[in-house]
Amino acid sequence: MSVFEMESWRVKEGKEEEHKKALRGWLKWVNDHRELFKEWKSVRYFVKTIAGEESERHFIIWEYDSLSAFEAYKTRRADYKGPYAEYKKNDPYHQGVFDHSSMRVEVWKDVDRDLWIE
Repeated sequence: MSVFEMESWRVKEGKEEEHKKALRGWLKWVNDHRELFKEWKSVRYFVKTIAGEESERHFIIWEYDSLSAFEAYKTRRADYKGPYAEYKKNDPYHQGVFDHSSMRVEVWKDVDRDLWIE
C-alpha cells in the first residue's frame, strides 16, 4: 500500500522569482541524483488555483511504496550527512523562499487503489 507525504506552503512575499528558480533547481538536482532517493516512487509539484483564500498554495507530494520505505528514507536523511549535505543546499526549504508559518505536512495512505482511474 502506497504512502503519500504532502508538504504545502505559500511563497514568501516578494520572493516569487527566487522561489520558482529554487523549485526548478531542486527538482533538477533530485532528478540528477535519483540514487539518493530510491524510496521515492514519484514526486509531484502542484499549485492550488481557483480556491479562494487557498489559491497560490504550493504542494509537493512524494509517493513511497510503504510506510517502512518512508521511514527508511527519513532516517537515512535525518541529519543531512554525507551526500544529503548537498541535498540540503539545494532544498528550497532552506533558501528563504517559503513562508514557513504557512507550512503544512500530511501523510496519506491510498485506499481502494484497484478502483482508481489512471
